[in-house]
Amino acid sequence: MREAYDRYSNVSILIHWTVAVLVVANIVIAIAMPNDRSLFPWYKSINIAVLLLTLVWIGWRLVHPWPRFPDSVPGWERILARSVYVAFFVMMLAVPLLGWATMSAGGGTGEVFGGIQWFDLPVGKSPELRERLAGIHESAVYILVLLIFIHACGALKHQFFDEDVVFHRMLPGLRQSHMDDEI
Repeated sequence: MREAYDRYSNVSILIHWTVAVLVVANIVIAIAMPNDRSLFPWYKSINIAVLLLTLVWIGWRLVHPWPRFPDSVPGWERILARSVYVAFFVMMLAVPLLGWATMSAGGGTGEVFGGIQWFDLPVGKSPELRERLAGIHESAVYILVLLIFIHACGALKHQFFDEDVVFHRMLPGLRQSHMDDEI
């Protein structure tokens, strides 16, 4: 069952904006963490939440494919948009999994969500592996930040230059009636 042409479903909108807020919050926490290690439990918990929500999102997307683009959107933009979304899903799985593997290699993941003992991934325990995984995790975060930038630029292009409905389809609570003429 494909999502509506003119709007993403409320479930898609909720997952999108929840994951967006969590990812941005974790980037801010990661920047602040070298000066405040007390933020680390939040960082781990948000990473696990992003991983779990991404799995739900992928399941939802498999059952509810993306809505069609308006006919005015060129083919190359459609391909780029879908490629960025697929890359997002890959990175929203990779970043938390790499962080989790880093913790597992460094002696244990410990508690998340304020007291739930989280299990470790089956990786070797060694400082060298932990450092290697931490470096890959950090590189993956930079790729995710680049994808966020590309995604935001695309959304703003549709809003301010193309003036089509693409940007509005993901806004919560927006009625579509004023956009019906563009569809």
